[in-house]
Amino acid sequence: MRCTRTAVRGVNMRTRWVNFHACRQTKLTMSRRLLSLILLLPLPLVAVTAHAMGVPLVAQSQADAARSTPKTGGAKARAAATPQVRAPMVVTGTGAGQSGYVHYWLITAPNGDQEVQVGIELPDQRIVWSFPGVGVTVAPFIANGGYDANGRPFTVQHQYGLRPYRNEAAVRRLQAGLQRRVQPWIDNAVPYCELNGVSREVCVSCFGFAAQILYPGKTKMYAEFPRDFPRLSGEEYHTTEDLLLYLAGLHALPNDTARRQRMAKLGGPPALHEELTRLSALVVNDRPTAVASSGATKRRSGATTPARSGTRATARPG
Repeated sequence: MRCTRTAVRGVNMRTRWVNFHACRQTKLTMSRRLLSLILLLPLPLVAVTAHAMGVPLVAQSQADAARSTPKTGGAKARAAATPQVRAPMVVTGTGAGQSGYVHYWLITAPNGDQEVQVGIELPDQRIVWSFPGVGVTVAPFIANGGYDANGRPFTVQHQYGLRPYRNEAAVRRLQAGLQRRVQPWIDNAVPYCELNGVSREVCVSCFGFAAQILYPGKTKMYAEFPRDFPRLSGEEYHTTEDLLLYLAGLHALPNDTARRQRMAKLGGPPALHEELTRLSALVVNDRPTAVASSGATKRRSGATTPARSGTRATARPG
């Protein structure tokens, strides 16, 4: 066996020549000397030196095995190891990835009248809504402040926001087509109309607008609601209360215990828990919410229940 001379760069970065008299040493002695040398070498040169000496390393073998692993399997493993973060059901403000979320406000008119206002969050975290006296428009998100409705100063207090659908794929589809859904309403400056109001032109309440974005119908007159969409008061119109009950997933639960468990799972601010508790008490167990009795209740002590915005009921065919 011929002796081999190998060039190695040491730890002190100076080049030195190491002459391995392999032909005069036993394999055991060579291994010991190689181990001593490896301990002095930087890691990138370990494999080079071992290869030159004809001694395989476990680490090198493992690296070769890793490189031989099919790329498809590695990609699947990485995807499985990366957790997918599910968007929250309830939020207290706007945020990244929340376009399409339905937000609730309590608004107070100049004369002191209060009503529930709903709007849809846009990708840039602004809000599109149909506001009293203004109609469909885009506005900055307001947590707690004032809003000028063509010269009428309103007080606006944000309550909570909810995911538009429980199905993640449905949420992504809405987000992908959200601008396309809202733009015609904005371009046509569709005016606001009151519940039970009479108008010669197409108009829309805040709930009617939100319903058309979430459940678009064949015309602007009627949204195509899911067949299990509740009608809590049993009236001809759906309202913001029905929408809240549906978004929270309380509409189809059989009893008060199940609804309370659902509310506990949702979490959210006290205002949401208070409103859901009030609405839950209006649902008659084991009966369709469309014929449940509304009853006379108050939103909170010392304040009457704000007016509800609504739109005429129609069921999605099929």
